[in-house]
Amino acid sequence: MSRISSFSANTTLINQMLRTQLDVFDLQTQVSTQKRSQDYKGISLESQRLVNIENTRTQLQRYISNNSQQEVRLNITSEVLEGLRKTINNFKKDLSTYESGATKDEKRVEYVQTAAYQAMKSLEDLLNTDVDGRYLFAGGRLNTEPVDFQLSTLSSFQSTFDGAVNAVATTRSSSLERFSFSEDKNNKNRQFIDASNFLIFRQDYDGVTTNGGNSSITATSAMFSNVQAGSTITVTNSGSNNGTYTVENVTDSGRTIRIKTKMLTDEGPGSIGTITFRDPNDFNNTITKTGVDFGNLQFTRSTDTITASTTNAFSAIPAGWKFTIAGSTSNDGDYTVDTNDGTNIVIKDTKLTNEGFNAGNTFFDYHSGSQVVFTPNAGSNDDTIAIQQFGGGGAVPNAFKNLSAGDTVTFAGTGSNNATYTINAISSDGSTITVNETVALETDSNGATATGTNSFKYNAGTQMLFTAASNTIQIRDSAGGVINGGIVGNLAVGMTFTVSGTGTANDTTFTVSAIDNTTSTITVTGGVVDHTDLDGARIRSFAAAGTIAATPYYDGDELSLTHRTDDDHDFEANITAIHPAFEKAIRALKIIMQGDYGSEGGLDQHYERIGQAKYLLEASIEDTISGTPPFGTEQIGSLEALQQTVGFHESSINTQTALHKTFIGYLEKAVSNVENTDQLASVTRLLDQSRALEASYQAFSRIRQLSLSNFL
Repeated sequence: MSRISSFSANTTLINQMLRTQLDVFDLQTQVSTQKRSQDYKGISLESQRLVNIENTRTQLQRYISNNSQQEVRLNITSEVLEGLRKTINNFKKDLSTYESGATKDEKRVEYVQTAAYQAMKSLEDLLNTDVDGRYLFAGGRLNTEPVDFQLSTLSSFQSTFDGAVNAVATTRSSSLERFSFSEDKNNKNRQFIDASNFLIFRQDYDGVTTNGGNSSITATSAMFSNVQAGSTITVTNSGSNNGTYTVENVTDSGRTIRIKTKMLTDEGPGSIGTITFRDPNDFNNTITKTGVDFGNLQFTRSTDTITASTTNAFSAIPAGWKFTIAGSTSNDGDYTVDTNDGTNIVIKDTKLTNEGFNAGNTFFDYHSGSQVVFTPNAGSNDDTIAIQQFGGGGAVPNAFKNLSAGDTVTFAGTGSNNATYTINAISSDGSTITVNETVALETDSNGATATGTNSFKYNAGTQMLFTAASNTIQIRDSAGGVINGGIVGNLAVGMTFTVSGTGTANDTTFTVSAIDNTTSTITVTGGVVDHTDLDGARIRSFAAAGTIAATPYYDGDELSLTHRTDDDHDFEANITAIHPAFEKAIRALKIIMQGDYGSEGGLDQHYERIGQAKYLLEASIEDTISGTPPFGTEQIGSLEALQQTVGFHESSINTQTALHKTFIGYLEKAVSNVENTDQLASVTRLLDQSRALEASYQAFSRIRQLSLSNFL
């Protein structure tokens, strides 16, 4: 072999050329992309710093994007607030115009009430504004329309709120009242109780028809403790009392709601001063009657009837006319004719019908002298234990009510069944259980006792002791001993109950005046006859089913949503449709809207409502307002303050976004310094490396041609 070049030398030269070629390729990429490297490995010494810078830039870009979305919401909120301000201001001007003229003029009353209704509809639309499917004034319930005034027409609103018996709420707490009761949760799953029958409706709460009174709704426990006077409640699912009512007050330690009513007081017959009748369609058309026309009058509450001693004294008065009585002892006031046969006028009343009062559905039902019946069955896990009335007179409902499958019951005092049993099932009426264990056939009426899960207790074969001297009724065990923790604790002071099955004068209705600490003895009002009952007396307290609810106009929540403009700054977007600025205006509009013209509760009859509404409207717009709040201290909050707050948030977002953009510019420069190449240096190196590569090829070619023969 004569060539000087060897395989090893060739390999070394080729590897060197490839490295040079790779350098040329990298430099070509740097020149074309102006980047030092296409991955972090190429700038490994500065990669961590670059990643940190890029993460910061990305985070700031996200803040800018979120701020941009929030800015849109704030801009729209600002427009909505301005729309609300204009709407309220425009109505305020209408109200001032009405105040300055004839406030009893029918057309002017109609105009200002219609203006209030239209303003309410505008407020409803504005407060239900949504952006990208998110309601602006719903708090955290972004997908729930927050406001529903339930307005169809002005007349329908006035038919519910007549301004006299049913007046709109005048305080914030009563206007925003929210609750719904359809059962007595305090007495749920208790023995001998049906918690769905928990209401007692009384037409006259004190039963005295010769004085003014209110109807009342009493619950079987203190369920109304937090109900506000002046709030509006709706009764549904009752037998006879469905409707809308205004709460007068709450009594009996939270058990009783007294409602505003319109009804007559028993009076007469006697002479009365005057009755003035008015045509509701033409208030210039009036008819005045005196004793010369009608003689003496009889007022009857039960039928809401006014009876004249002079036949056909009222023959010219049609149904629907309004009238005012003056000069009576107890019945002066404004009324509306419901029916009239010329001699007897029946008024349109607003009162409850007696329901669940000493009759109707059973709330509490207890049988003394009961017996326990143990019945074995052929199959497994289906032996039964039943609680029956004295002598097998029928089941005792709800005896096992606060137990469930899997619970245990331990019996004592039986003949053959003193043991602990595990419940497989409970009958639908709560009187019978099916157990795992085997029982012996037995009927025990001699004082068997049972205890079990959930503090369950039951005493069979009990007796009732009636004591005249103390007006007490006591539940005793079969041996005559006091049963501590007795069942009468299910009743409450003021509640009525009926006793039956004694065969004595004690088979009547009593009212609870006290319950002793052992809850075994009831003290009652009324006459108790001495008697010890051993053969199955029964105590029942009655109540009615129904639902009582108060529903405000707002269906959102009060959750505050926080918007973060950067790592260190945020603000709460917590403007909801129950903000005091809105609620005060809404209340003012309702005060003006209630009551149709010429009625007892009409605006023309209540000049004071103008000043009340003007104060609330002013307080909803401005932070500072002179005068005395008509309904007590109001919560601070106005459209002026809200607009300032929204403007501040908009400014904050703009400031933070500008800072973010500026900082991103600095970061972009830092990224560029790390990533970008010096083009002059890169081109110079590329040319150098290109020449080196070219020289390498030439040198390699020349070396490949060298041979010893050339030197011999």
